[in-house]
Amino acid sequence: MKPPAANTRTRKAPIPILILVIIPLIGLGFYVSPNLLDTTPPILTINGLEKDQRYRGSLTLNIVAMDKKPGLGSLSVRIDDGPPTSLDFVEGGSTFWTLQTAAFADGPHTVFVTATDRSLYKNPKHYLLPFYIDNTPPTLHVSPETLRVGQGRTLALFLQTDEPLADIRGTLFDKAVTFYPTNSENLYRSFLGIGVTSAAQNYPFTVNATDLVGNEAERTFQVEVRKTVFARGGYITLSPKKQRIMMDRSKSRADNAKRGAAYAKADRETNQLWEGKFIRPTEGRLTSPFGKYREYNTGIRRHHYGTDIANVVGTPVYASNRGIVTLANRLHIYGNAVILNHGQGVSTSYNHLSEIDVQVEERVEKGQRIGLMGATGQATGSHLHWGMVIKGVAVAPEEWTERDFSSPEIERLSPPNGEYR
Repeated sequence: MKPPAANTRTRKAPIPILILVIIPLIGLGFYVSPNLLDTTPPILTINGLEKDQRYRGSLTLNIVAMDKKPGLGSLSVRIDDGPPTSLDFVEGGSTFWTLQTAAFADGPHTVFVTATDRSLYKNPKHYLLPFYIDNTPPTLHVSPETLRVGQGRTLALFLQTDEPLADIRGTLFDKAVTFYPTNSENLYRSFLGIGVTSAAQNYPFTVNATDLVGNEAERTFQVEVRKTVFARGGYITLSPKKQRIMMDRSKSRADNAKRGAAYAKADRETNQLWEGKFIRPTEGRLTSPFGKYREYNTGIRRHHYGTDIANVVGTPVYASNRGIVTLANRLHIYGNAVILNHGQGVSTSYNHLSEIDVQVEERVEKGQRIGLMGATGQATGSHLHWGMVIKGVAVAPEEWTERDFSSPEIERLSPPNGEYR
């Protein structure tokens, strides 16, 4: 028996209603899914922090994050392995985050910034930057043995620090001390000449240093100037013509101005032009050491500001080290003279030459012939007056033949032509 027709119609009635409900939902799903199923991470840029750079004090990051679809979901930052900090953000706008570096130890750190979108996958964009925190002033150290020097000698100051410096300044004898970097890491060097008449006592040497991020340090050392016993004696008899040369003050001033200008070029040369120890510039007999206290028949008594080496006229004279010619001219007192700039305030001079073989601005090598020995200027016989000037002060040149001033290591040598006491 067939069931009543009315009952059959009753069971089929819900189908159209279900279809009417499902179809709009499917359409809505097709509309939303392209954004919800997006797999592209947000765009993230960071300003205010550079990779592997040093920072101190407050460090502010400018973070810009954006996601076109489905939009930015979250933004966070953390340092090293610390917990992340959620940041309030404006889509596509700047978000500023400040780090107080003093809350962390000096040394390497890493900042991590993460942005996610609002998709079903929460697509992340990570940005990490390693950097250094440095809130500690640099340490300054000078070897004690380098702080002792004799009259008429070269003071070579080697300053060791624990990090690179942006600026370094020193003061000694009320004069500015210029430091130059060396080939050794964080080692800086300066040269000063100690006058033969400088008082034998302790002098404060102050150093101010600033590291790459602005931390400043100041330290004062004591430089001990020791008395040097210079040779004394000797009476130099000049001919009437030589006496007039010596007593002509106006010509002497003109010569000294030329020599001073030549020496100043070495003060402005920041590179070390010389290499290793200096060599004795000529063959001959040492007739008057540096610093010897002598008397002239003009009544003048003074120290000898060079080393005299005697030989026959025409004996070759060589550059004691590599350098640049800053003077090659005939002078009133010094006769035919050559001055070489060796850089970083170091100069040598070669005087009373019979012939000059170089010209100004010429670069010469150690051992290159620069002239011939003679007796020009105020000279009583054929000889070379060999001088060395450090930052405008005459010092014993022989010291540079016995020690390589490129290194802070001091060889245990007897003082040239004198002794300390």
